[in-house]
Amino acid sequence: MNTNDNMMSTIINTVEIKNKGFLLLDSLFKENGWHMTKNEMDLIEYTKFGHETDFFQIKINRQNIHVSVPIKNSPYQYKTTFNSYFDASDYVEKRFSDFII
Repeated sequence: MNTNDNMMSTIINTVEIKNKGFLLLDSLFKENGWHMTKNEMDLIEYTKFGHETDFFQIKINRQNIHVSVPIKNSPYQYKTTFNSYFDASDYVEKRFSDFII
């Protein structure tokens, strides 16, 4: 990651999340030292400096919410789909807690 990428990540981290449906998740990530790398109404992504290959991503379309979470101690992601913001948010919160322990 170059200096411009670091500056952009820092700027995004201080910006308020655009999709308010995930406001509580935003707080959880930031409280634990993660930063937002994507901040759109239909795409949210978080990672941590020094661990950029580990990321949590939420993609929203009209029918579904697609979630991608890192698998601990692995270079792979697990992807799944939900029909509601609540279910997607709850899942990401649980997987994030598992990941940082």
